[in-house]
Amino acid sequence: MIDELTKDFLFKISNELKKDENRAAIKNEIIEPLFNEISAKIYPYISILFGMYCINLILIIIILLMILLKKNN
Repeated sequence: MIDELTKDFLFKISNELKKDENRAAIKNEIIEPLFNEISAKIYPYISILFGMYCINLILIIIILLMILLKKNN
């Protein structure tokens, strides 16, 4: 009994989700606002990480140049 109800319920849900109007509504009402909110909250951290990566890269290049110049002397 419960098995039939579950299968029927899941079948009806999958049929409703396959409709284009429902897909558009889910995309516009759920997925896009959620993605925008998450990206707005993560953006500062990503920019800080990118800045730190650039600083590390510059420091590595400077250290390598200092080592090479010191070996030549």
